Amino acid sequence: MAQFGEILAELRQDRGLTQRDLAKLFFVTPGTISNYEKGRHLPDAERLIKIADYFSVTTDYLLGRSSTNLSADVFSAPLLDDMTAGEMIQLVQALSSDRKKALRLLLRDLHFSTVVGQYNHKEAK
Repeated sequence: MAQFGEILAELRQDRGLTQRDLAKLFFVTPGTISNYEKGRHLPDAERLIKIADYFSVTTDYLLGRSSTNLSADVFSAPLLDDMTAGEMIQLVQALSSDRKKALRLLLRDLHFSTVVGQYNHKEAK
């Protein structure tokens, strides 16, 4: 799994920021950002949280402890009517293996239908 410095550099580059730009945002020197990215130093907990918030990722993702870069807010946000993503995940986890397979097929079918519908809509124009 990737290390903090690699992840920070990738997030920074994805936003089109230089080390100097990122340093200004977090009131540190460009050398500090360089040291983070080279793995020489880690930010303190407060700054780590600020970096995670800025890039809308979790601190676990930044530290290489999670492979998903979803913000924790995603799990508490309403997904369907008044059900959150976290509640939906709990429901899926409680399903039997066969029900999970059926749900996976249904979701893939819905996604495929949506993609085909979007493609057909573009072609009709």
